[in-house]
Amino acid sequence: MTRSKNPVRFGINPRGLPYDQIIKVAKAAESAGFANISFSDRPPENNLEGWTLATAVAVQTSKIRVTHSTLNVPFRNPALLSKMATGLDVITGGDRLILTLGAGIQEDHFVNYGIEFGSAGYRVDGVIDTIEILKGTWQSDSFSYQGNRYSVENAVVTPRPVNASIPIFLGAALPRMLRLSGEQADGWIRNGGWPADIDAYKAQLEILEESATRVHRDPGTIHRVVNCNAYIGNDDPDSKLAPTFGNQGGLTGSPDQVLEIIETYREAGVDTFHVQFLNDIIDEQIPEFGEKIIAKIT
Repeated sequence: MTRSKNPVRFGINPRGLPYDQIIKVAKAAESAGFANISFSDRPPENNLEGWTLATAVAVQTSKIRVTHSTLNVPFRNPALLSKMATGLDVITGGDRLILTLGAGIQEDHFVNYGIEFGSAGYRVDGVIDTIEILKGTWQSDSFSYQGNRYSVENAVVTPRPVNASIPIFLGAALPRMLRLSGEQADGWIRNGGWPADIDAYKAQLEILEESATRVHRDPGTIHRVVNCNAYIGNDDPDSKLAPTFGNQGGLTGSPDQVLEIIETYREAGVDTFHVQFLNDIIDEQIPEFGEKIIAKIT
């Protein structure tokens, strides 16, 4: 297991809030030192569509990066996604978007919207094709590609990204996607919420690192992201946990306790923590987390 060579970063996952409150949270998080803000991509649920929301937040903030957990590939044509990504990148001046892609696991979401779901292997094929199309359209004047799920012919995407490319992270938990993360991705976000079992997390990371090494990449440069709950204070942490999509737990307790947890997971290979606060206390928790945690580390 390789300790990450990247600096520690923090992101925030706002969930179940109205639009005006999300903008308020984004601006507060940016001021508190959060590097990223992440949105869900579950269209059938009662929320604002993830890409639209990320774009709105990006143009009303100045430096916090927008991303998703995760942007589900089957919902968007890869060539059009490339165009959407470069548009957001150019509009915000570059280095404001992380494309965190996933294969999708909620079959009913796709069935509800009339989108082909397919087997797990077929969906991973789609992720592979999407990465090829994204990178190819950013690097070529005209790009053609024949994939297992997606293909393009003489696809043109202009203008190009401000910095020639846009970071691609992958959401993964199983071996094939972990290997793909090691081979192709700029970062990996662990599916399933908080990794309470550190040994299991290390086993996943080992698959990624071995894959990166095989293709002569430095595994220490690949970002490693985890989603988690967060609460700074002396109350019972279990009473302050927001409902999450995966396992609950994470950065909860006194500032010293949270800093100790961060160091433990840093030693296990994590470099980025995307936190979710209970909505009832999010306004007070953001600046406190910034002052007592982020300012002590970054």
